[in-house]
Amino acid sequence: MDPYKSNWFNKLSLFVLFFATIVAVACKQGEGIRLDNEGIDDLGVEIVDTLTVEANTFLLDPLPTAGTGTLLVGSLKDEALGEIRLSSYFRISNSGLSLSGLPTDAVFDSLSLKLFYNGYHYGDTTAQLQLTLHRLSEDLERSELPIALEDDEYPVFVSGETLWSDQQFAFDRTPLGSASFSPKPHSTTDTVKIRLDDGLGRTLFDMALNNDTRLTNAEDFADFFKGMVLVPKGDNRCVVGLRDSLALNLHYSYERQSDGMRASDTLKFTIGSTDYQYNHVVSDRQGSVLENLSDQNNQLPESATLHRTFIQGTSGIVTRLRFPTARQFVNSANIAISKAQLIIETDQPMYALYPPPASLIMMVANQYGTPTSLLTTSYTATTQTASYQAPGQAGGAGNGKYVFDLTEYISEMRNSTSSERESLLLTIPTTDLMATVNRLAIAAQGNKPAIKLHLIYVKF
Repeated sequence: MDPYKSNWFNKLSLFVLFFATIVAVACKQGEGIRLDNEGIDDLGVEIVDTLTVEANTFLLDPLPTAGTGTLLVGSLKDEALGEIRLSSYFRISNSGLSLSGLPTDAVFDSLSLKLFYNGYHYGDTTAQLQLTLHRLSEDLERSELPIALEDDEYPVFVSGETLWSDQQFAFDRTPLGSASFSPKPHSTTDTVKIRLDDGLGRTLFDMALNNDTRLTNAEDFADFFKGMVLVPKGDNRCVVGLRDSLALNLHYSYERQSDGMRASDTLKFTIGSTDYQYNHVVSDRQGSVLENLSDQNNQLPESATLHRTFIQGTSGIVTRLRFPTARQFVNSANIAISKAQLIIETDQPMYALYPPPASLIMMVANQYGTPTSLLTTSYTATTQTASYQAPGQAGGAGNGKYVFDLTEYISEMRNSTSSERESLLLTIPTTDLMATVNRLAIAAQGNKPAIKLHLIYVKF
């Protein structure tokens, strides 16, 4: 925006807000805009909240889920979104392995994988979570996101080759090991331990005794041991996050020379490059409210989803918003937008198995729904975040809500054709979008979603 125009606009906004506050008695911060128009007509200040907000549930292209620092595993199922299953692929590294102190009389004991909670969970942690561990038989290969249309763009969160949420690589169907446990995601001492197949353990141990290059050379080891994948088994009711600082431990014993007693020790492997650790998602929406949402049919109108729209991390479900009558309105007369607020309501309980996200953001999308930038706070370069406001924060019972400032976004619709085919994508913050399954159901209000655009404007 031109600096002179921006300065003029800001002064006008302050002037209008001053009088609107005196005459209209604006609500307390966070409660939105009071809509009574009594006494403000003579000032040229008007308020409108009847502009159409077009809302649809939209499915993004597969997300880049590599290098998030989180192994996301488990499964969930609900009536609205269907079932989502999360597996995590990763490489193993021999970079910290030291064989110099391995006694010649050492005897193999066992092979185990230790995993550490990172504090994240979603769903019912009182239920058993079942996982199986498999050995990869195919190399993990990164790739670029293919763009099918010449004038499309890369998403704002994509920067090059990576691993995608829909990618699958071949693995041995016979598990190396399994675990069934009640998750304790907030524990600082509990871990998830999986004992692996003794056959693999003995093979690795014999290689260590023989100083085999497949164990001592990084490239040879990567070719021999391509990695592993953690897969949910059966019907689970929880997804948990595990740190990417896992440990693959090769346990052995030997006779201690000092006293002739048996002693134990461990050869340690770590996770490989985190660029090759990623989370794979499978969604089954059959029988759910979003049954007809797919890669081939990536948008559902709110009329087809019980007048609600939805958001879910990792699966790529977002809410797509357009404001067709707002564009007509700001170009219909000599007006200046002083304040524009978008209020999104949810009836999703805060204290439940699936609590609402702590915050939301919006991404600006092109005509194809590809997110090309993050919506900023009006007249700044800072990404705008709307925090969850519980019903009690609004002074009583009702829905929770999120409030966005769209003053700059709506103002720029005046005399502009560049954003006619744009939309806004309502979603969770990008770090959560790639590494959680946090979900949001936007409430229904009559025969439409509970999303309202409030404008204060001045005629001139």
